[in-house]
Amino acid sequence: MLEKNEERSKERGKIHLAGTVTSKAQLENKSRQSYDALLARLIHHQLTCTNNNNEQSEWSRPWDGHLSGPGAASLAQYAIMLDLSDAALQLAWWKVCSRIPTADAVWVLSRLQEVQAAISKNLYQDEELLELRSSFCSFIRDHTERLKNLHKTFPPSSGIIARRQLTFTLKALQCMQNHAGTRALLDLEGLPPLHEMVTSSLATHAKNWWMTVIEELRGVRTTDEQISHVINIVKESHSFLSIAANAYDSIFMKEMNIPYMQTTYLMVSKKVNPCVRPLVMNIYNRLPSLDTEEEEETECEYRLEVGTSLWELYMNLGRLYQLSERLPAEARAESGVREYHRWFSKGVLRWLELAMCRARSMIKRAVELDMLEPQDKYCKFSSSASDTLGIFNDIKIWWQKLAWPDLENSAVLLTKILDNICSCVLCYSNLIREKVESIFHQYENSTRVFITEQICVGLNNIERVRTEMVKLPTQFGFSELLQKIRESDSGGESAATQLDATVETLIVSAAENTEAKLNEFIDTMLDKMQPTLERAVNEACEERSTVLAQVLDPSLELTMNQLNNSNFKRFLWRVWEVVVDIFTATVMKNSERRKANYFGGVHTILEETLKFFSPPDGKGLDETTAKTPAYTSLMELLESLRMSSESLIAQYYQERYEEQMEEILPCKARLYVKILFTKPGKLIVEVIMAKDMVVEADACSITSRGGGLGLHTSHQPVDSYVKVQLVPQEWFPATAIRKTKTQRKQDPAVYEETFEYEMSKTDDGVRAGFLLLTLKDYNLGFSNTFIGEAVIPLSSLPCVDSSQVHTVTNSCLTMTTPGLDIGYKSLRALQFRTGDKVASAFIKKVSKRLIEPKGKANTSMGKSNDDKARSKSPNMRERLKLS
Repeated sequence: MLEKNEERSKERGKIHLAGTVTSKAQLENKSRQSYDALLARLIHHQLTCTNNNNEQSEWSRPWDGHLSGPGAASLAQYAIMLDLSDAALQLAWWKVCSRIPTADAVWVLSRLQEVQAAISKNLYQDEELLELRSSFCSFIRDHTERLKNLHKTFPPSSGIIARRQLTFTLKALQCMQNHAGTRALLDLEGLPPLHEMVTSSLATHAKNWWMTVIEELRGVRTTDEQISHVINIVKESHSFLSIAANAYDSIFMKEMNIPYMQTTYLMVSKKVNPCVRPLVMNIYNRLPSLDTEEEEETECEYRLEVGTSLWELYMNLGRLYQLSERLPAEARAESGVREYHRWFSKGVLRWLELAMCRARSMIKRAVELDMLEPQDKYCKFSSSASDTLGIFNDIKIWWQKLAWPDLENSAVLLTKILDNICSCVLCYSNLIREKVESIFHQYENSTRVFITEQICVGLNNIERVRTEMVKLPTQFGFSELLQKIRESDSGGESAATQLDATVETLIVSAAENTEAKLNEFIDTMLDKMQPTLERAVNEACEERSTVLAQVLDPSLELTMNQLNNSNFKRFLWRVWEVVVDIFTATVMKNSERRKANYFGGVHTILEETLKFFSPPDGKGLDETTAKTPAYTSLMELLESLRMSSESLIAQYYQERYEEQMEEILPCKARLYVKILFTKPGKLIVEVIMAKDMVVEADACSITSRGGGLGLHTSHQPVDSYVKVQLVPQEWFPATAIRKTKTQRKQDPAVYEETFEYEMSKTDDGVRAGFLLLTLKDYNLGFSNTFIGEAVIPLSSLPCVDSSQVHTVTNSCLTMTTPGLDIGYKSLRALQFRTGDKVASAFIKKVSKRLIEPKGKANTSMGKSNDDKARSKSPNMRERLKLS
């Protein structure tokens, strides 16, 4: 039925209706103040319902100006009923909301800007402007009062909420200051610039905080209590300023250009200074000098070391000072704690004294307890070395934590610390050496070289500590510190250079001293070993055996395994030097009473000893380096001593020939000869002429090497002759000495005499000999004066057929005299053979021809003619003992 009715209904057309609804009524009180009252009631109700009415809550969200739905509707209806304009509504909202401390500062700023826009359009009557002026002043006074409790009003623990509210609160204040309309209203009230009011509020906030903190010192009597309370004050100051720097400073600087951190830091630091400085200075001024251990223990609580109250105070002051790094340089210069480290200068110096005393005591104790056993199989040093390095590391840690802020003064203190450590290293070296010496006393009469593992470990300990000492400047960061000094504003280039040189000299000197201690250590070992080594060398030389190797081998094997490489090389080198010295002393002691075969055996043993010290596997000394000048000189002496006297004489003539060829001696004359062998077996010597003869009035007045003439030289013609002989004479006993005729008063002197000897150059004995040509001045009734001589090896002469004799050219020989300072090795060996007639006769003969050095010459000018002949000095043999 219904469906049918619906189907029948049809649209017949449309009707449009228009109407107006109004709630406007005749109200008895149509003033805007009633709207303000309703708005205040609704806002209070809203804040109460949302728990936004408690300013003390740090994490509550600020009220953003929104009312509940019914409240907002009622308020809007009431505004319509009162017929309020938009400007009036904005005024009402501003007056009510500006008094609410929990209102969102962003929303409050927007309300302020709307009111300022209306003011700019002159939409307010004088009465309304008066209301605005009053509300602005109230807003400013309220918020400047709130800034006096900055941490409570904008708690840093609220994080971004507090920073946001503070930011827009400052924006609102700055907006009032910058807007012409609001600024004019404020000027009528006589308010100072808002920047000054905010700054004053912040200063009051800091002063109020300080008065609360300083209350801790009231009633404090003892020094310990004062230190404890001052530490708390410095800690709280650091916390307060850290909050200022991290939470507030950037906001005040950005919004109102107020350097909040700078002004607060300067105020707090200047307040901290009189609380801390007199206390610290008084403590260190009253401390006694470090004379006794009792005084040290009595004042231990005032040491500037980790864990003490003064150390804690120093570190907290350092953290407080570091906060000033973000401030301008001129502000840092005004800081009350800028020179806080200087208050502790005496404490630092006192700590260094204590550290030095304790370090020495601990090192001494460590050495006493040390059994000189390796700590494990991977290291070759013992516990005392580790303990000593641990002490140095503790000092380094203390220094790094101290972080002395004055760069140049820091470098000076570090230099003193390094000096103290170097002194401790030397002390440790002495203690280890003394401990090892006590071990050696137990084995003084050992039949072999006794070296224990303990001795090797002791040597390694010194080397270990020395190596670490050299690294100290790097470990303490000295180079980085100098670089900071160079880059500092004060321009410390010269100071850095001077400090660098000082520390370098200090470390080098300490390293050299420690190296000397190592050598003293080894010398101590060698002093104990030397009697055993001397017995071994003597037995080896007597028996021509390798007893020395048997004595040394076990100990050297131990040292090679136990010593580190540098110490092993150093020790082996010193042993080698001592062994060479012992061999030298043995040879010198036996040189005059032993025969050549004895020295031949010593020569062989010394060669074997060198091989023992420089094995081919490279574990010992380098063979080339081991052949020291002392070793080489000894081997040359042994080479000579193991030769027969005749061979030594032949060697002497060979040496004379070599210096004659080198022309290192002054020329006494020129001798022209022709000398040759003929194949049939003859030696032909033709003496032709001598010229440029120089005769010495005092034979001892010319140096052999200088070539200069002495006091009385004569180029006048002399009565000269030439003596020809084959040497050594013992090799040519059947040959006679030949002489030319004397040529009187002639220069040149022409002889043209020929001498022949029956001998063949193919004979080995002949070729080993020499031809000696001697030029003399004949003196009637006196000994003939020796002018010079020339030596010719027979092996160097040509050998021709008899028919080819004329083809051999003449030779010009330089006649010289042997020099005493030449150092003939053969004469040195011959002079030892005092019991050998051949050697003694030859030394006697040669000594008449030797020229003394110029410094030893007899310069007496009053000699008579009777003394022109060369004197036979009784000390010539001693002068032949050349070193």
